[in-house]
Amino acid sequence: MYEGALTSVRTQDGATKDFPITIGLHQGLTLSPYLFTLVLDVLTKHIHELAPRCMLFADDVVLFGESREELNGRLET
Repeated sequence: MYEGALTSVRTQDGATKDFPITIGLHQGLTLSPYLFTLVLDVLTKHIHELAPRCMLFADDVVLFGESREELNGRLET
């Protein structure tokens, strides 16, 4: 479904040439919110195991740590 997807951007001066979409989810596609939620659910379960002090805001994750090293380790994981 996502393979070979092309898009263009409409600007004040007209539309750009088509270019490939190689990362991310298609906006406006009904399946995109489901795929996003599915991935975020798996990610946050793993984060909560490692970081009991974690906050989620829409598509952002806030991690807490006692030190920079601890925080970097959680981020790398």
